[in-house]
Amino acid sequence: MKIAIDAAIGLSSFEKGGIYYLLPYFLNTLSTLDKKNQYVIFGYFFKNYQKKIQNIKIPQESNFSLKTLRLPGGLLRNIEQNLHLPLLEYFLKNEKISVYHGISGSRLPYFKKIKTVYTVHDLSFETHPQWYKEKWYKDIRLSAERADIIISPSYLTKKDLINIYHIPENKIKVVYWGIDTDIFYPVNKEKIQRKIIDYSLPERFILTIVTSSIQRKNTHNLLNAYKILTQNGVKETLVIVTGTDYLKEIIMEVAKEKHLEENIICYSEIPKTDLTIFYSLAEVFVFPSLYEGFGLPVLEAMTCGCPVITSNTSCLPEIVDNAAILVDPYNAEEIANAMKKVLSDENLRQQMRKKGLERSKMFSWEKTARETLQVYYQAANI
Repeated sequence: MKIAIDAAIGLSSFEKGGIYYLLPYFLNTLSTLDKKNQYVIFGYFFKNYQKKIQNIKIPQESNFSLKTLRLPGGLLRNIEQNLHLPLLEYFLKNEKISVYHGISGSRLPYFKKIKTVYTVHDLSFETHPQWYKEKWYKDIRLSAERADIIISPSYLTKKDLINIYHIPENKIKVVYWGIDTDIFYPVNKEKIQRKIIDYSLPERFILTIVTSSIQRKNTHNLLNAYKILTQNGVKETLVIVTGTDYLKEIIMEVAKEKHLEENIICYSEIPKTDLTIFYSLAEVFVFPSLYEGFGLPVLEAMTCGCPVITSNTSCLPEIVDNAAILVDPYNAEEIANAMKKVLSDENLRQQMRKKGLERSKMFSWEKTARETLQVYYQAANI
């Protein structure tokens, strides 16, 4: 079987969150697991074409190849939707593709003969449209309706697909993302003293991560909760890791408005290999996000043995199960009380570390790749 994976756009992106961060793990594990089927990593784009293809890295296995086309997406969309012509199918005919997997969040092309799998990571743009300025997601509904099978990273996203888009339940397969335990694992403090000095990390700190919108990640209310803690005499520093310098600047402006700038350290663009140091050293990881399609940071924290406090909304209870403390993300007092409880109880922290490490074993890239491969076979036989 020959499978095209529309991953080139994601692999050429400089984004640091979400699927752009996870794609290489998935593809590398798939290349290790499956030597039988042929994979074409496929992408089409027009602007900055040469620059984008030079940045693409694919598995070096002999059954993996790269194919890109210099095509303007808008023109292609108009031809396919208005004239109902399977234009990309024409360009792929010599490749003899059996299954096409739209995985990087882009539009699913119109096909007549090729079977399709489409990954929908979340529907936050439908449930919380106020967080989004651009209409990049306008084709997702049509793509979901067009696909033969949809892959969802959580039962929450599956539920949203059924309730909002009215997708038949039997068309949606839940496949959890994995975690790279070569990067994320509990770190021995004595072995990383140099890093602690380099980052000027405090002895005891609370950790949170903000890789996208501070509205979605509920940063304002976390700072409100932290202010309550400082007013009650809690001395632990709040360490915030952001995806970009721009986010760092915004957050520190908000912290200044709340007179918290002296209590907060904000880092930006920390290498993934160093994130495990932050997770491992933190007294507690607090992630009161308002909506997640999967919630990767809580899984990373649990894998590093860090106690987790997170929201009782969206998919987060599904991912952490009973290994974390769940709070109402809209209630700053409740978030503050949970943090104070964990910070003041070493036995509780040890119990949470143990539960988090055990829960994290439920997630692996090998499991993700195996379950995705089964979806490919299912799609090919429809």
